[in-house]
Amino acid sequence: MKKLIAIDLIPAELRATKEHGFPYFPLKSFVELCGQGDVDVIEVLCTLQKRVPENDSAEAVAEVNMQFEKKRYALEMQGASVIACPAKRSQSSQSGFKQSDDQRLMITTLIMAMKLRPDFVTLVAADGDYAPMVEALRREGIRTEVVASPSMLASDLKRVAVNVADLDEILNSLKN
Repeated sequence: MKKLIAIDLIPAELRATKEHGFPYFPLKSFVELCGQGDVDVIEVLCTLQKRVPENDSAEAVAEVNMQFEKKRYALEMQGASVIACPAKRSQSSQSGFKQSDDQRLMITTLIMAMKLRPDFVTLVAADGDYAPMVEALRREGIRTEVVASPSMLASDLKRVAVNVADLDEILNSLKN
């Protein structure tokens, strides 16, 4: 069985670090868990946000770029294809910036799924915005398993997924 893994890194990493004590999302262990048995993980997609610098000084811009490149390298060394998601300043956003990671992950996942034709997509995300993508994959004969914390999982995403796995349980099992 061929599987493609797509990870919305910001919420997955927040859960892993704040709730479960990992220093970062345990990507390599997670991929190994997903690839047990007769499963061939053919691609791992992972979003990585490029933060907005505190100011426009050369030092602040250089620091953000250096942090981004270090994290990109670490993710790539663990087997992920990194999707760069630059953030931009936005006065209409509560946080002061806007990011495009959901859209970029959806587009890249759909493109890769159409090229590689996996039997399954494992989507680590909880946002209901992913539901149309999951429905489109299903119409193409590609089943999607959603991995998310139950308290965060949108009902429309849960409804269209073939299977839902509890991210908290998986993270707990990876700690042992």
